[in-house]
Amino acid sequence: MKYSIYYILILFSGLLVSGCSKWLDVKPYDQISEQDLFETETGFQRLLNGVYIDLNDDALYGQTLTVEMVELLAYNYLIGDDPTYWGDYIDLKNRNFTSEYWRGRLDATWDKAYALIRNCNTILENMESRQALFTGNNYNLVRGEALALRAMLHFDMFRLFGPVYKINATGKSIPYYTTTSLQIQELLPANEVIERLLDDLKTAAQLLADDPILTGDPLQPTAADGSSFTAYRALRLNYYAVQALLARVYWWASANESEPNAEQYKQLAIEHALVVINSQKFPFVDKSLVLGSPENPDRIFYTECIFSLTHTSRGLLFKNNNDPQLLPRPVLTMDPSLLEAPYFGGGDLYGGSSDDYRYIANWSKIGSSYYFYKYSDLPDVSLIRNTMIPMIRLGEMYLIIADLQTERPDMAHWVNLLRAHRGVRAQVEDNTFRPSFVGYEYVRELFGEGQCFYFNKRNYSAVMTKFEGVSEFIDASEKMYVLPMPDSESENRE
Repeated sequence: MKYSIYYILILFSGLLVSGCSKWLDVKPYDQISEQDLFETETGFQRLLNGVYIDLNDDALYGQTLTVEMVELLAYNYLIGDDPTYWGDYIDLKNRNFTSEYWRGRLDATWDKAYALIRNCNTILENMESRQALFTGNNYNLVRGEALALRAMLHFDMFRLFGPVYKINATGKSIPYYTTTSLQIQELLPANEVIERLLDDLKTAAQLLADDPILTGDPLQPTAADGSSFTAYRALRLNYYAVQALLARVYWWASANESEPNAEQYKQLAIEHALVVINSQKFPFVDKSLVLGSPENPDRIFYTECIFSLTHTSRGLLFKNNNDPQLLPRPVLTMDPSLLEAPYFGGGDLYGGSSDDYRYIANWSKIGSSYYFYKYSDLPDVSLIRNTMIPMIRLGEMYLIIADLQTERPDMAHWVNLLRAHRGVRAQVEDNTFRPSFVGYEYVRELFGEGQCFYFNKRNYSAVMTKFEGVSEFIDASEKMYVLPMPDSESENRE
């Protein structure tokens, strides 16, 4: 583990959009002594804020784990065979991780995630004896968020590098770090990682039981107590975000039906997803914000985001990956045959519709290619939705519940509940609904947010790569779904 990258976070002093600039009001680290950070409530808040800021790193959710590498792993982009144009992307498509480029990329993602995990542990260890420093409920908020961040980062490393849980729930996976010790931790069996994740998230939920989000607006710019730290709760791992993460983990763990707790995990995943849905804290997008505001369309459906990062340079996700102006450099686009038929066409056969808000807001056809605009900058850069990178959204809760149903009419019911808020007039009939429709809906709902690969891995699904009259699939395999342990980790274990 290359912990030398960080011991204490280097914090940034740049301002965010004017509406939430105080939320991450941080003093440059070189102006603050380590002791100062651990001797004041503000110091701990700054350290925690620093973790959120660093989640925007390109090696994590600023590119790799949202709009780029993980979507490529899901075969959501059309990658050709010309090495002079597609370069390293061809290796990724073929699951060739032996190149220096991809070994370096995997190292960077792993090292960054575990560096931030260690920063969370630094916060947790140092605050334990300093509870008297904190005012109001802030001790519980800081501790709950730090535990949830630790779990979220471990879970995504687990979903990338761990075994396919559906067929191997006891295979060796990842280390789970709960202290700042530099001692190399063992690679845990997958089901033990699940237990650690659930322990952290359940404790976080208890600590966040009095989260201000329960009584206030998720994106309230001014907290009731006047504190900037407790404002904009949807930009932090709030109580409902932890409930959503619990739904994700239980859904994942229920995939292996030979596990003794599989049925219980299904029910718990549904229960936690319903906590979020029934809270009504994250209303479905207003049609007028998508279709009635052509200059500043709400492409991310921001009111539905349970937890988002905020990134002042979010537009780089578009400019570096999906912008047609990148030509003649590689531009990541979806295969038109997939977009036009199963995803946003095909009616009863596939459930797609060109009336879908997600198609209208996020896709634009130029020539014969479709370009993805979810993360392109809005003209009004002061809008908070211009900086948000969705991490967990309401629609995913509906799809988790749909995926856990055993009867097709029940699956169709939950998918149709979501589609009704996406401008799709025709609902999929029970007699034409197929389980694969849930996967199609994942692509429509969560494209560019890094969740489609995880859906396919959880279900050990074959992946459709082309549709031209006849569908083309790549069969599920461990090679497709299990990334090799990064060099920086495996070298420490030799």
